[in-house]
Amino acid sequence: MSFRVTDVNFDASRRAEFLGFADSQREKIQAVSGIVSVHVIEVGEGQSVIVARYDSEQSAIAATETVQEILGGMAEFMTAPPNRKGGPVMWEL
Repeated sequence: MSFRVTDVNFDASRRAEFLGFADSQREKIQAVSGIVSVHVIEVGEGQSVIVARYDSEQSAIAATETVQEILGGMAEFMTAPPNRKGGPVMWEL
């Protein structure tokens, strides 16, 4: 299991459009081999964290190009470049 965590700052006045774009990408995201789940957490006004879970680190790496395309489509809503990081699970409960 592996995760990718992406900090995204977006124009809060365009929140509905931002979420609409995410909705429009559902099929593309679901088609990513190895993707288990994606959660977008609103941590502040105009601030979110995207947590994507993959079945393996290899799947997460293989998804990079598709994820970059999706994040590129979100650029019009962003107020700063996304900060993406992640890796395999080191410990779990």
